[in-house]
Amino acid sequence: MTVRESIAAALEAAAREIGAEGDLPDLELARARNPAHGDFASSAGMKLARQLRRAPNLIAGELVAAVRLPEGEATAEAAGGYVNFRLSPSWLQRLVGEVAAAGADYGRSDLGRGERVQVEFGSTNPTGPLHVGHGRGYILGDSLASLLAFTGHEVEREFYVNDQNTQAVKFGLSILARQRGEEPPEGGYLGDYVGELAEEARRQGVPPNEAHLRRFGVQQIVEGFERELARIGIHYDSWYRESETWSSGLGQEAIERLTRGGYLVERDGALWFAPALADESAPEEDRVVRRRTGEYTYFASDLGYLLNRFERRGFQRVIEVWGSDHHGYVPRMKSAAAALGIDPDRLVIILNQLVTLTEGKMSKRAGRMVTLSELIDRVGADAVRWFYLSRTADTQMEFDLELATARNRTNPVFYVQYAHARLCGIERTAADRELPETAELDLLREPWELDLARQLAQWPDAVADAARLMEPHRTTFFLYEVADRVSTFYEAGNDNGDFRVVVDDPRLTRARLELCRAARATLRSGLDLLGVAAPDRMERMED
Repeated sequence: MTVRESIAAALEAAAREIGAEGDLPDLELARARNPAHGDFASSAGMKLARQLRRAPNLIAGELVAAVRLPEGEATAEAAGGYVNFRLSPSWLQRLVGEVAAAGADYGRSDLGRGERVQVEFGSTNPTGPLHVGHGRGYILGDSLASLLAFTGHEVEREFYVNDQNTQAVKFGLSILARQRGEEPPEGGYLGDYVGELAEEARRQGVPPNEAHLRRFGVQQIVEGFERELARIGIHYDSWYRESETWSSGLGQEAIERLTRGGYLVERDGALWFAPALADESAPEEDRVVRRRTGEYTYFASDLGYLLNRFERRGFQRVIEVWGSDHHGYVPRMKSAAAALGIDPDRLVIILNQLVTLTEGKMSKRAGRMVTLSELIDRVGADAVRWFYLSRTADTQMEFDLELATARNRTNPVFYVQYAHARLCGIERTAADRELPETAELDLLREPWELDLARQLAQWPDAVADAARLMEPHRTTFFLYEVADRVSTFYEAGNDNGDFRVVVDDPRLTRARLELCRAARATLRSGLDLLGVAAPDRMERMED
């Protein structure tokens, strides 16, 4: 149980004790916005006023008197209709030892209770290199998968390879055209890489027809994706090909099931998804299952893919990360899931907004782009991952190249990594000291020591919130706050040598060293979830 959960349970018990019955309203226990008000605050007095028929300030006072926290986690005080909780120094001191002992497992939980979750993310059409706009979805999905695994979910990462849709066919035709010295078809691909693939296919003796060249080109691009994504620490558990949906018979099965249910209608020679007929604003491709030519659409493939994941492979929940340009397709997929007998709430779709740079344009077909590889070369994998995760998915962002390469506290990823390296340096400094085996943690009394411990206390709740809300950016915010507390803790010794970690008193050194270990373990754990390195040494931070 996290400290917030413990306080929430005590608050609910106190509400019952003072007369609240039945279903209680949400008592809104949350981190206090103003540190002067403590660590947690609840508007419980106002929330219970209607039921208890007393003034909110009186109810808050009664709650404070009735609250019992068996571990002494916090003290409570009334402020108007609010109940504020302040984490107690003695509990924070004990927590430091528990965090240091838990190490990388601190904050790990069984929140998911073993739920089988597939996170399908990225899944860029394998028709050209990855550009900076793709990177956000890949890193978002990968970090979300890590968060879910850390909180007790059974997670599988998957890339869906579109190897037979319209764009894939145009890709194959573009390679064929280059081999023949012709211009690609309308809507085809023009980049230099297409010509290079055409030459390589000729060298390897690939038969000069669209189908063989498409398979060859897709495979080459997929292998390139794997290499490029490995540079930023992304590895998939499975690469599922669209063609498998049809070779397994699941595409046909999905269509037959929808036909029996009356969800498909024929009009103008095409087979349409009936619930989408009225949406004239949606592209035809999003609503048609079989074209007039007899070809099946990517929508038809997606129907079979739903059956594959929910029924054949038995995932309890599927999370898909898409670009924001697919927003109109979300209700279509939800409706399709329901029509197939799948609870649509089990299909979660996260849309991520555009990313822009101050240079370059992104268009695979025209061959003009800033590739993801170029961005990694420019700022490094750690900065790429951190900056893509530093905003909510539904917020457009501009990647600040200058900030991402700064070596000072204005660059958040550098600042957090530097805090970790500083803590490692302190431990190296103390390595040759004779220190007590056991830390006397009640010696941690300075405000900056307790403030650092107070921030560490929030980690289990922060990581659980990030997983439950599927918002990895919360982790970046939390880690920056830890780094800020580490900086204050470290720099306290600059003005007064008595406040350094390694001092003449071995007992005090040992206690402060335990706090360093606890903070270091928490920083490393959070950085691991983001896929960002936690270096032991770094060059000195610039002013």
